Amino acid sequence: MSETGMFFWNELTTPDVEGARVFYGKVFGWTAHVAEMPGGGGDYTSFMQGEAHVGGAMAPPQPGIPPHWMPYVRVEDADATAAAAVEAGGQVCQAAFDVPTVGRIAVLQDPAGAVFAVIAPAPELLSGG
Repeated sequence: MSETGMFFWNELTTPDVEGARVFYGKVFGWTAHVAEMPGGGGDYTSFMQGEAHVGGAMAPPQPGIPPHWMPYVRVEDADATAAAAVEAGGQVCQAAFDVPTVGRIAVLQDPAGAVFAVIAPAPELLSGG
């Protein structure tokens, strides 16, 4: 797992997750492991390169969200990082929220318009449990 301040995860949101599984499998040789999201939020695909987790994919949580990749940066405190982003001229697109067994996440936008997420990982995510 990456250190604080480093990229931690990449996640694809797409209405065609099955198509993405096939595409990335053919292009990069990724295999897909599908499991139910914590809290019963539908299926989540983890992409694997051999034994390494390289990213994930899910359907949009609501209609109208276009397909996109979301990079996640590891932080110690998602709320404090969101506040620091605003102080530095950025915006909060989605205030920090908890995902059981995953961590606390916020979606931010830098002053140039690039969108990214931050994650303070849950202890069980880091321990693999």
